[in-house]
Amino acid sequence: MAAIFSPGAALAQSDSLEKQMDVVVKLRIHRAIQSTEETAAGLFVGKDRQYAYFITACHAVIQDDARVQSVQLQFRSSPQGFKALVFERYDPVLDLAVVQVPVADLPQDLPEIVRKDAALGVPVHVIGHPSAGDWSVASGAVQNMNTPAGDIHHFTTSRDNSLAEGHSGGPVFDAQSGGFLGMHIASGPTYGIEAKSAEIVNQLAAWHVPTNNLTTVVAVPPDGGAGNQQAEREAINRIIDAYADSYNRRDVQALWKVWPNPPAQTKQAIEAYFRNARSITMRVTDRRIESNGANATVMAQSSQEFTPRNGSPQKSPDSPITLELEKRSGNWLIHLVR
Repeated sequence: MAAIFSPGAALAQSDSLEKQMDVVVKLRIHRAIQSTEETAAGLFVGKDRQYAYFITACHAVIQDDARVQSVQLQFRSSPQGFKALVFERYDPVLDLAVVQVPVADLPQDLPEIVRKDAALGVPVHVIGHPSAGDWSVASGAVQNMNTPAGDIHHFTTSRDNSLAEGHSGGPVFDAQSGGFLGMHIASGPTYGIEAKSAEIVNQLAAWHVPTNNLTTVVAVPPDGGAGNQQAEREAINRIIDAYADSYNRRDVQALWKVWPNPPAQTKQAIEAYFRNARSITMRVTDRRIESNGANATVMAQSSQEFTPRNGSPQKSPDSPITLELEKRSGNWLIHLVR
């Protein structure tokens, strides 16, 4: 190992792990039908003026479609426990829930976490609270970009024996870059199952849960200039604006200019949708942009009001939308909408 890692690199990696542990909390959970205490992990994702918010596994804090009897939250920097509230919304399919405490209970100067997408073979670690000890680290690597059952909302990792109960809700970090890749929800015989970070952030946006402690991955241009980064973001936003405007004007030709190769079935459906509308009002809000310079992902909220040629207006509520873009000949274009 000494031949592979320099002392400086080892120190930097250790410092990164310490910072990650600072944003991981221990949850002590009491269920109505059990006298014993269970433990799980949570990750600090953001705050507003009243509360600090932490993601965790839904199965840890929801019992028979109801919130557990009580949840105590503990930060690594202090032995003191705080009473946590389970957020009103949760997603059993993604296995995502949120707990919150008054923002006054939040320690000062917690580090921000960079969100990344998982990639095959990337070494990872999961921070949790098994019986072996609190803030324990289980190691592995990204094994598959979906589950054995074909679930695209989760990915799997190889696992060592230390990945045990108490890691539920624990963040999955890229062991090299420190990026937040997902959240541990379950274990198979030789693998762990993790909810994808992009799916988590998109769902939190739909619930209007702040995620201001998760930063986006924006490419640094060759000259490192902040002005170029801002120009890239503005260019991407203009494409999203053009996408929404084409709906508002019911202009399919304008839409295909920014989305030149939609699936044939999608293209036919949109063209029929435009023909049958007297008016359409689309909004794409709360945008989060991630880019590596050649590809970009925009996670946002979308709402529409559709007025048919014969009939009353139909308004759809805000719902998550993800747009994948790629740069072609220096211009950003949409290649996938979901």
